[in-house]
Amino acid sequence: MSTFPEIESELRRKEIMEEMEAIRLEEEAVKGRTLLDKNLELLGLWMVSAGEKLRRRYHSSQESSSVKLANKVA
Repeated sequence: MSTFPEIESELRRKEIMEEMEAIRLEEEAVKGRTLLDKNLELLGLWMVSAGEKLRRRYHSSQESSSVKLANKVA
């Protein structure tokens, strides 16, 4: 029975090491942004901006063409 405390302490040490690794990874994920993360964020912002410009451009042209059509019918 003398080996039981040694096994228990070794298991506890492994649990502590796993918790420390999880905390380290969590901190790294929160603070660290890689170059890829930054570039993907910029790409996403550009895509949203371009989409909004396209929507404004084509939405207004569709509105004006439907108004013209309504005026022709009337």
